[in-house]
Amino acid sequence: MQRERETKLVAIAALLIGVIGLTVGYAAFSNTLSIRSSATVNPDASTFNVDFSTSDSAVTAGTVTPTLTPTTLTATDATIDNSANPTISGLSATFTEPGQKAVYTFYAYNAGQYVAYLKNITYANVSGQASSKICTAKTGTTDSLVQAACDDIRLSVKVGSEAAVTGTKSGITGHSLAKAAADTVAVTIEYVTGGDIADGDFTVAFGDVSLEYRTVD
Repeated sequence: MQRERETKLVAIAALLIGVIGLTVGYAAFSNTLSIRSSATVNPDASTFNVDFSTSDSAVTAGTVTPTLTPTTLTATDATIDNSANPTISGLSATFTEPGQKAVYTFYAYNAGQYVAYLKNITYANVSGQASSKICTAKTGTTDSLVQAACDDIRLSVKVGSEAAVTGTKSGITGHSLAKAAADTVAVTIEYVTGGDIADGDFTVAFGDVSLEYRTVD
């Protein structure tokens, strides 16, 4: 019974700061996404362990290079660090117009002794706010235009065979992750095609996103 209560929480802390500069109808967005995970395991953390990895065949920390649309888009590589709580950080892209995106693909690898079941993908609110996404106009920028553009800046997460989500998905069933197997995780930062454009700079912040794995479905 005790083993059935064991869980693993892989947290995606999506804290994006977007700085937008407008030049005759074009906006430049800078977004930074951090992904962090933590584990709560009882009685022995080593027996139930899902980590981030650059490989689908072992737990391997390292660099994740995004796939860019267009290929000329500016974005930074992300870094996985499993030395403490597994963390992926440094996800950042600079958008110049709608229709651009950066996709970071990595893995949740089951290095434990149990089959793991994905149960919840949870989008938390931005710290101190009542929403999972907050857009704030800089001085001289029209807030109504910022909020319109804000609707078109999205953070989505796709785990394995699950459909990509832009908000919380709870009570997932039938999603098993075998021992020594991996779920592909794709985090997409996107300025959607046809999106609105603000008339100046603003910031974008996303709350944490958590992936919860359990030992029972």
